[in-house]
Amino acid sequence: MELEKLIGHQFKNIALLEEAITTSSYSIEHPDSSNYQSLEFLGDRVISLILAEELLDVSESLDEGKMTFLKSELENNKRLADYGEEIGLRIYIKASEKKESISKKVIADVFEAICGAIYLDSEETIRIKEVKKFLHKLGISEWIKAEMLRTKDFLPIRNQFENKFREIHRCNPGIDFVYTSSGEGHQTRWKIEKCSIKDIHSQTGEYVELKGIKNGGKWFSSKKDAETDAFEQAYKYMEQKGWDIR
Repeated sequence: MELEKLIGHQFKNIALLEEAITTSSYSIEHPDSSNYQSLEFLGDRVISLILAEELLDVSESLDEGKMTFLKSELENNKRLADYGEEIGLRIYIKASEKKESISKKVIADVFEAICGAIYLDSEETIRIKEVKKFLHKLGISEWIKAEMLRTKDFLPIRNQFENKFREIHRCNPGIDFVYTSSGEGHQTRWKIEKCSIKDIHSQTGEYVELKGIKNGGKWFSSKKDAETDAFEQAYKYMEQKGWDIR
């Protein structure tokens, strides 16, 4: 199977790989097919363990909080989907929708499922090693080492925003989003129509719209991704206003 070459693992039980690339929508239309959900669950845990080990190997001084954040950055859906796109995973996924309509979330899920499939297909003593070999093929260790050398703040943008707000106003910010969604199931997309912040000067708890915050028509595969984009814009917008709410 061509996908085996791209992955770098020759399956003894090819049915595991077939299951890993089969979506729930496809399995509903083809009852004889098993979908990737169980393998995804396993693969997620295996990836998490490997990333934790990698971080411990390359870092002697990083505190637990920063390591936790960096690990979550490495295993978030967008990054895993990017890895999947890198090996051309989209064209091999069995889904009811057209290939170009397959969401990033599904690609990330299938990527995790493939890791779970490699784990189960390998001898017990080398299971983790075989999944590591696949991940190293994508340069994950190099990415971790590069991040160790960067001087950027490891905190997610939401935490950076909240910390800066507290520093200026001596209280936590109250943030409210108005969402729009499109599609159903794993094809759901999200964007934020309005972002507002609680007016700390108001006695009635009113919210002030941050008019400089727009998704610009961009749709995201999760609310979290849409919020991250909004917080990035909000940070820049508030800086321009000197962190004045009104």
